[in-house]
Amino acid sequence: MNRAVRSVPASQFPRLLGDWRVGEGPLAKRLAVAVEKAVHDGRLPLGVRLPAERLLAGELGLARGTVAACYHLLRAEQLIITRTGSGSTTSLPPRLHDRLSPWASDRGQAGRSGAALDLTVAEPAAPFDELLQAVHAAADTLPAALLHDTADGDGPSSLRAVIAGAYRARGLATRGEHLLLTSGADAALSLLSAAYLRQSSRVVVDSPTYPGALATFRAAGARLVAQPLSSTGWDVPALDRTLQAARPSLTYLIPDFHNPTGLLMSEDERDELRHRLRTHDTVVVFDETMRDLDLREHASPPPRAVTRVGDRNVVYVGSLSKSLWPGLRVGWIRAHPDVIHRLAALPLAAALAPSPFDRLVATRLVGHLEAILDRRRAQLRAQRDHLASRLSALPWCRFQTPQGGLSLWLELLDTDSSRLAALAARRNLSLTPGFHFSPDGALDRYLRLPFTLPPETLDAAVDRLTEAHAALEGAR
Repeated sequence: MNRAVRSVPASQFPRLLGDWRVGEGPLAKRLAVAVEKAVHDGRLPLGVRLPAERLLAGELGLARGTVAACYHLLRAEQLIITRTGSGSTTSLPPRLHDRLSPWASDRGQAGRSGAALDLTVAEPAAPFDELLQAVHAAADTLPAALLHDTADGDGPSSLRAVIAGAYRARGLATRGEHLLLTSGADAALSLLSAAYLRQSSRVVVDSPTYPGALATFRAAGARLVAQPLSSTGWDVPALDRTLQAARPSLTYLIPDFHNPTGLLMSEDERDELRHRLRTHDTVVVFDETMRDLDLREHASPPPRAVTRVGDRNVVYVGSLSKSLWPGLRVGWIRAHPDVIHRLAALPLAAALAPSPFDRLVATRLVGHLEAILDRRRAQLRAQRDHLASRLSALPWCRFQTPQGGLSLWLELLDTDSSRLAALAARRNLSLTPGFHFSPDGALDRYLRLPFTLPPETLDAAVDRLTEAHAALEGAR
């Protein structure tokens, strides 16, 4: 399918740009800023051809030289690309689409005094170039998919087949009948809750753990039973005793680069867990959404915490939200075919399925997954180490360097995280206190600090956190 470059008529620019003349500085600069804002917020799509300088100048009542100067500023910022004979088309500079964190986290203004910094979100930005390519490829195949009334059959190139192949490559026998696609990991947990939980059902969870899982289980009316993690990992005998006492309907664990601590369950812990789970009648959900974010150097992928092949009580949940992009609403449940059949029969299953277009995009994007992950792991590793280096100089906190994931779990030694987060908010730094990750409202001496942001933004965040702590000491 050919895609001719679209043009934006000069007559549309007064409406697109609004009252761009308001402000200070040269008209060319003000016009360039207005065009940049229009690109950022989607009023001007990427890849469209801008009007010729003469035409835009006439429409806006400007000298042609003013528009030429504006275009020169936009080219210098790589916000437009000009080719002889083809005109100027809108673009985004590499500093924006090579980012690992969403633009909204710092708006690219970390170095500016008072600029808002948001460290409440631990998620990656879209892999810009690969995602656009996948969207275009998916659009090309959408007509054929619509004719067949499905965007994901059971053929060798379907998303379900690709995911099944990834499980087989890592030692877990998997066919299409072992998989149910969902619109993300949260949707998978909602579906499992609908199938296995009733009012006051018990659910054993790590403490801390993923807040989205806590919210889902609470919404189902479950009673949460906390199993504390130590600074080094899982106490499997203690978990065994908790399971014996609670007799939960469901047990939720994150063994691979745990959210939020980044801990990795050791092979010995997996072996012991595998042995002990055989004596319990509980559905065990292993959340693998962080599994691809392994930041260890030259390490083999961790073995899966399986019990028995074909066990009806073992469920794996995965998604592309942490490894690729949360905006791509694609996740899955890997389980025994009988479990998959039970889940697929629920009325909620259709509502929680990914859209046909998301499946098409994901199928094509997964083909670039390893290249994207290699790049992202290197960025995350460098940013993690940068943040750890800054924090290690602070005497009022401590942490274990995470082996993977997207965040660092910071323990405060002389205050609680709610008070410190409130003081940080006055300095335009948004943080998430530890109690959000607790099934019982504890853990208030911890903070989760994502390291998805660029080093200069992490520096600004640590500076503001340090100022907030100094203000806390001054108030004593």
